[in-house]
Amino acid sequence: MSEEAVEINVDGLILRGNIFTPDKHSKKLAVFFLHGWTGRPNKDAAKFLAENGFSSMTFSLGGHNDSQGDINTLSREDFMHHVLAAHDFFASKLADSTQIGAAGSSFGSYLAAVLSGLRELACLSLRVPANYSDEGWSEPQFPQAASFENPEILKWRDNPLSFDATKSLQATHDFNGPIQIIEAEDDDIVPHQTIQNYIDAVQDKAKLEHHLMHGWPHSLGDDPERNRRYQEMLLNWLERI
Repeated sequence: MSEEAVEINVDGLILRGNIFTPDKHSKKLAVFFLHGWTGRPNKDAAKFLAENGFSSMTFSLGGHNDSQGDINTLSREDFMHHVLAAHDFFASKLADSTQIGAAGSSFGSYLAAVLSGLRELACLSLRVPANYSDEGWSEPQFPQAASFENPEILKWRDNPLSFDATKSLQATHDFNGPIQIIEAEDDDIVPHQTIQNYIDAVQDKAKLEHHLMHGWPHSLGDDPERNRRYQEMLLNWLERI
């Protein structure tokens, strides 16, 4: 497995990421990872997949980690520009740009779902997928994403929503590939109803795999057992696609 540090230029910012390549290209799929709000890229999961034959890429959204940008002023529209630029950069490095799956966490899952409506993806893995009203799409995301400090967002996420209620649910509804949804039982940021809204949005339930992780909180954190189980769930699912 080899690792290459990369830089992506978008909207006047430099975003930094890493591409992980297996020693032997035994799998067709490549995996594009999207981290959560104020989170960090899951390089361990990306390395694990590369060690098992899947090319993968991680990167930091603008204003996060070592990428440029002011997290206080960037909007979801801005972040989607970052996601599209990073996805297209990764695609340009692959022999088959149509064989990219997206794996997101929380805010990253929301962005991955929206991405599926803008680019051809082979599959979607959504861990604790957050959701947001389409209102404020072009406004600074910070007060909207800090849901643990905003009870109105948590209240909104507890509402049943139709598939056409938000960009993310509409894209999930329109997506025709395999979808994996991983729910955390003790999640205090993404309630069960939000997960249910994503599940209900999937048209072909035969292509859906839903995992409820008992006793898990929202974040994987540095817990080695949770991270190991997440990596194995993701790998097992990819190998069956």
